[in-house]
Amino acid sequence: MTVLLMAVTAMVLAILFFWLSARSRRRTGIPAGEVFYQDLVGQPFAAHDLRSLTLGISGKPDCLIRTAEGIVPVELKNSKRPPARDEVYPNHMIQNLAYCALVEEQLGERVPYGLVIYAGQQVRRVEFTDSNRKWLINMIAAVQAARLAKQAKRNHNQRGRCSGCSVREKCDQALR
Repeated sequence: MTVLLMAVTAMVLAILFFWLSARSRRRTGIPAGEVFYQDLVGQPFAAHDLRSLTLGISGKPDCLIRTAEGIVPVELKNSKRPPARDEVYPNHMIQNLAYCALVEEQLGERVPYGLVIYAGQQVRRVEFTDSNRKWLINMIAAVQAARLAKQAKRNHNQRGRCSGCSVREKCDQALR
């Protein structure tokens, strides 16, 4: 009798946890699917650089989820203040779209959208549309042109961004 009671209890708990997990995914916007790539410390999946010779970019998304719609790149951000109205910061948008392009080129599978998850499980969807692809290609070209230019133009007022900038040495406008 005790073994039967334990088995029933375990079954009820398993169903409850499955239901809570599914409800949490639906509420946050994280798709159901197989996580097959993670670049997070202590995870069992191997993460390697994805490279595009066509676009001249490389990177490692935090996570890739294989869904019924295709592969979804996921990027986790520590920002405690995500932008308002379900938007995504422009630099996070570029990064996520780049991961979408890298996954499509490297894995040869459809990428319908990417996700940016801000602190507090605020999930933002980045659609991988034709217009977003063109925008990404233009942004990559602008960054590559800035790297080749003799001078760079600052487009912000944040010292922290300047200190980590790859073109700081060429920039006469760098914040010190």
